[in-house]
Amino acid sequence: MDNNHLHVALASDQNYAEFVAVVIVSLFDTNHWQDFTTVHLLSNGIDEATIEKLSQHVPDGRGELKVYDIHSLKDDLGIDVPSTIAITAYGRLFLPIIISEDVDRVLYLDCDVVVHDSVRDFYQVRFNERWVAGVRDTLYSEYTKTVVGMAPSDEYLNSGVLLMNLEAWRENNVTQQCLDFLLDHDGKVVHHDQGIINGVCNHHKLVVHPKFNATTSYFSHSFSLLARHNSPFYSQQEVDDAKSSPAVIHFTEGFFNRPWIENSLHPLRDVFIHYHSMTQWSEAPMRADKRSIATKIIAWSFLNLPYWGHVLVTRIMDLLSQVAIIKRLNRNGFKK
Repeated sequence: MDNNHLHVALASDQNYAEFVAVVIVSLFDTNHWQDFTTVHLLSNGIDEATIEKLSQHVPDGRGELKVYDIHSLKDDLGIDVPSTIAITAYGRLFLPIIISEDVDRVLYLDCDVVVHDSVRDFYQVRFNERWVAGVRDTLYSEYTKTVVGMAPSDEYLNSGVLLMNLEAWRENNVTQQCLDFLLDHDGKVVHHDQGIINGVCNHHKLVVHPKFNATTSYFSHSFSLLARHNSPFYSQQEVDDAKSSPAVIHFTEGFFNRPWIENSLHPLRDVFIHYHSMTQWSEAPMRADKRSIATKIIAWSFLNLPYWGHVLVTRIMDLLSQVAIIKRLNRNGFKK
């Protein structure tokens, strides 16, 4: 396959279509190395008018938008998909089947990213028979790994920016392995499709530089805190480089809040706003901050207090929450 033809995959419903436009605009603005770009959009109920709007963000002669309606995915697939599985929630798992077999790799991007620099080195990486390539996730506990059958020392990737070796997925029937994994866990896997991908693809992962998926934790947490809770992890120089020169900014949920939410404190919020202003949703207002008071207090404590103070505030808020639950039960007649 010609690796100068960039294949990118996105998945969205109507509510997130606005942010699909941001991803597309940023991708074409920062990447000019490729001969052509195909954006594969997995649509979960996006209406035709919105699809037409999205297609207008793809520059003439430089790319195309291919849309796949995943409402009927169960009927279209040649594999057995039990009715207990919410197929639209796991769309990326089916990309090897959905996308034409002449495409051997695809860069999957969540809709909460902005492409800030070239992804060429990432996209053209040699898989060496690995099934996926991506950036290590920032975890708080080894449980995230062990609950999906991994050892604490195994590599765990963030699946929001993931280069998929479609050829290897087809040869090894990885999609069916993912379905079997989900069923073996009674349909309940920690971190959903990300947990599935890490569990199934264990020992078949290629780790790349964190600049290709600079998540919010890199900006909100100190390096020492991240390194303490994650092993293996990156060097401080690699993390610093990812923060100063990110190729893909991933606005994951965190203490800063996302850049399209009122009062977001993310240090790269203006990058999102810049690309948002270039879309046909440029006049759309910021969305309301719907976090609970407790969540806002915990976020404030992390950003403004020493870490021990944040831990103390979090424990107090947890205790208050438990007290509130007990009072609610008592009011409803569940006294001991």
